[in-house]
Amino acid sequence: MIILGINAFHPDSSACLLVDGKIQIALEEERINRIKHWSGLPVLAIKNCLENEKLKISDIDFIAINANFFSNFFSKIKYILSNKPNISLLINKIKNRNKKKNILDLLSLEFNEENFNKNCKIFSVDHHLSHLSSAFFDSPFEESVNVSVDGFGDFTSTSWGIGNKNGIKVDERILFPNSLGIFYEAFTQYLGFKNYGDEYKVMGLSSYGKPTELSKIKKIIDQRSDCKFNLNLDYFNHHKKDIVYNWKNSQPKQKILFSNKIFDLFGESRGENEPIVEKHKNIAASVQKTYEDILFNLLNNIYKKYKIKSLTLSGGCAQNSLANGKIISNTQFSSLFIPSNAGDAGGAIGASYYAWNKIKKSKPEPNLSPYLGTYYSNEYIENLINEKKSMFQKNKFNFFFLEEDPLCEYAANAIAQSKILGWFQGKMEWGPRALGNRSILADPRNPEMKNILNIKIKKRESFRPFAPSILIEDAKDWFEDFIDQEPFMSRVLKFKTDKINKIPAVVHVDESGRIHTVNPEINLRYFKLINYFKKITGVPIILNTSLNENEPIVFKPEQAIDCFERTKMDLIILGNWVIVR
Repeated sequence: MIILGINAFHPDSSACLLVDGKIQIALEEERINRIKHWSGLPVLAIKNCLENEKLKISDIDFIAINANFFSNFFSKIKYILSNKPNISLLINKIKNRNKKKNILDLLSLEFNEENFNKNCKIFSVDHHLSHLSSAFFDSPFEESVNVSVDGFGDFTSTSWGIGNKNGIKVDERILFPNSLGIFYEAFTQYLGFKNYGDEYKVMGLSSYGKPTELSKIKKIIDQRSDCKFNLNLDYFNHHKKDIVYNWKNSQPKQKILFSNKIFDLFGESRGENEPIVEKHKNIAASVQKTYEDILFNLLNNIYKKYKIKSLTLSGGCAQNSLANGKIISNTQFSSLFIPSNAGDAGGAIGASYYAWNKIKKSKPEPNLSPYLGTYYSNEYIENLINEKKSMFQKNKFNFFFLEEDPLCEYAANAIAQSKILGWFQGKMEWGPRALGNRSILADPRNPEMKNILNIKIKKRESFRPFAPSILIEDAKDWFEDFIDQEPFMSRVLKFKTDKINKIPAVVHVDESGRIHTVNPEINLRYFKLINYFKKITGVPIILNTSLNENEPIVFKPEQAIDCFERTKMDLIILGNWVIVR
């Protein structure tokens, strides 16, 4: 049985293939078309998935989509009758629903195959049920509490329930218009970060401020004594105006979520090019603190209901790694699992998992690796290098081939000499983080490395930290409160005090780092590289950031070489091929 899972007509559109209960490949459309957070029907991702698995569209038995128009249907009707929202909002939602409804017809046109499987069925899975499934079925837990938190999907912002041998279910939801995701995104816009997905900038900025604005923010969002919370809707637009994401083959744009009433509390919002001052830092710190307090209250109340120690977390808000790192110490849960792609793109896998579970009455096979994308062979890379020889000669680039162990030792020595290294290996990562296969690597010991990277390549805000990749066996010696492996870079933890001065380039202003543990069973080559670096320097950590320059993470070797050529990386390694500037 072959199930095509998709996140369509929604930001971060994506596709995956579940073959006989096992995920074989998963891709985000943005990696291929190079448009960040692209939204629409992920045709390129679907085609790439099929080509990689040597399948045709006619081989697909089911198409699982992470949306169900009829979820919470009566709650929607009740809200419409009670509140009479803007008519254009309703029209746009119906148009989007009709696109999703006609996916079979759209795919038939796109693939233009006479033998398109006429028996192929659409399996519409509730948005949050897809999130919950993406986490639970890949988790190591036989039984767990599962919580999903995001902006909105199928009229829901937050949902929870349990998963066990019988499958997964939703027990309770927080419905429109209350949303932690909307709360955080509104303040992201207020602070001048207007691009879709900029919430991580507020998270980074929050460590530079103090939560001095909590009393004002309490007027905007009210934490209840139970699991829930209420937005003061006087300060928001999403419930009364058409704020549907705007996209047409471009990066999604969200309209302003906050109302002008917010100026009464905080003054004018920051313009995109205005300097960041203490006020902005303190608001960011207060927003992050409020988000954490409400999240921990939610989780602790949920724990009281189930008394199950294992937790999975998914949805867009599960990418708040700063809050995630505090969950175990601030709740009664003792184990936490967050998938590598917890946001909307990951819903493609969640929908396919849920469909398999319902159709086959059995669990899908857990996927333990974040490396679910495309792979390019050394032969492909060699042919590409030969095609680019004239460009290499013009730019005085040298290139050569090394076997794996000499390659990893060579790379480690280059990093130890403060060289900046592009690292393109194996299958592409699934999710927003570069996890050692599409990465830029550097020496964490160099106190100037953060500035060097920003000047030479990344050109991003100075308050945003770079992440540490660490050998799994050394993590407990370097990080406070380390409990279990973190292969997906989903949690921020404090460094131990005696280690901070050794790796200044990956220590944030609050003495923390977004931990990425490297396990030889998941990524042997990357493990070997860091292990060689440890032998050379005594430090089991390498600075790791994504292989890109203000664009989606590179997808093909061609894009990696282009990025190397136009930036000031010192060298790049693709497979076993080394290119040196």
